[in-house]
Amino acid sequence: MQEKYQTLLELANSNGTSYELSEGDGVLHINGVAPNAEAKQQLWDEYERIDPEFRSGDLILNIQTADAASSGEVHTYTVVAGDNLTKIAKKYGITWKAIWDHNRDILNHPDKIYPGQELKIPM
Repeated sequence: MQEKYQTLLELANSNGTSYELSEGDGVLHINGVAPNAEAKQQLWDEYERIDPEFRSGDLILNIQTADAASSGEVHTYTVVAGDNLTKIAKKYGITWKAIWDHNRDILNHPDKIYPGQELKIPM
């Protein structure tokens, strides 16, 4: 799996992102801290280049920025009627996949969210 995302890992190494890798059940987990929002966005852009619609489901990219990681701040959003992950993601300037990855513990499918659910929003 690491071979598929090698350019993403190389970018993380070159832009100062610290990260840990784990693999299991055909999914590569990358948990890390980018030095700034620009470095984080570069990683998401590379991920999108490799998997344009984030549909393969073989990578969980959990990257925070250094300032968010050090503050320990957790952002949440409560789902309202008519929401979907894409709509919520646009409010925060992130991808729906980022929200999906951060909430796989409570969501069974990215198209099935319900009013009242509290989602973690990666910043």
